[in-house]
Amino acid sequence: MNTTPVPTVAGPVVVVPCSAAKLATTVPVPAADLYVGPFHKLCRRAAHAITSHAGAVLVLSAAHGLVTLDEQLTPYELRMGEPGSVQADQLRAQADRLGLHYVPQLVALGGRAYVDALTAVRPDVLRPLAGCRGIGQQRARLCRIAAAEQPLLVALEFAASGGRDDW
Repeated sequence: MNTTPVPTVAGPVVVVPCSAAKLATTVPVPAADLYVGPFHKLCRRAAHAITSHAGAVLVLSAAHGLVTLDEQLTPYELRMGEPGSVQADQLRAQADRLGLHYVPQLVALGGRAYVDALTAVRPDVLRPLAGCRGIGQQRARLCRIAAAEQPLLVALEFAASGGRDDW
């Protein structure tokens, strides 16, 4: 597993979840190509918007933990929290090797199990999807972040809103 440090970044690091839908392949491919699920793609779109000027995007894989988009992986069937999935102590060790404790902001996009796993590593993680009442509201927030002129600001506002979308 490639756990090279995230290059020193002036902007945030955004972590997105893996996806159940994966590229049909038997050979390793970059993580950026492996995960093909629509929710993952939407999270990636918002993550790239947030980090467009500075920052980095990582994937939280249930099987491998924190991976870079260029890390070579093969398909697997595992969800966060299932037996065999990555544990908090493994994630903490990866976060140390990646230097995630030193990035200015760590943003977690994804479902509760994935965001909670990252929060166990760094409690101050920003959670823009916290408080959503379902996947529809999560998707709406991700679309607003991706389309915003200042995506990080919108993500910060969502994270501070405590689940309210009335601002």
